[in-house]
Amino acid sequence: MSISNSISSALSGALASERRVATSANNVANIRSVAAPTPQGPFTDGDGNSLFRPARAVDQTTATGGVRSGTLLVDPSSVQEYDPSASDADQDGLVNRPNVDLARETVDQINGQRQFEANLATIRAADDLLRTTLDIKS
Repeated sequence: MSISNSISSALSGALASERRVATSANNVANIRSVAAPTPQGPFTDGDGNSLFRPARAVDQTTATGGVRSGTLLVDPSSVQEYDPSASDADQDGLVNRPNVDLARETVDQINGQRQFEANLATIRAADDLLRTTLDIKS
């Protein structure tokens, strides 16, 4: 593997880690939002307000050795909670809240941070190797 390929691969990994942390942060920020009952729909409630759908970051390796990152919606996207004081509660006091587990989100954020740090270390090592090679040639 060439130095430029290793930098490219590490850069794609760093970008994937950024998506992992951003997706998890979005889930945590919307933990008390009104959630869609299913990932397929509806997109808005009866008043036209957007319904939140939690997601998970997924990474796939590419043929060139990099990483392609995407997101998948969590299924089921919501869980019902009993909160009769909530403005969006039904006649039984139940509300749809996003299916977000704070423990899992914490692990995802730590994983994303460590993934970013590892890819950054790879980029730094490749940069040092390239710099040393150019110094030897000059």
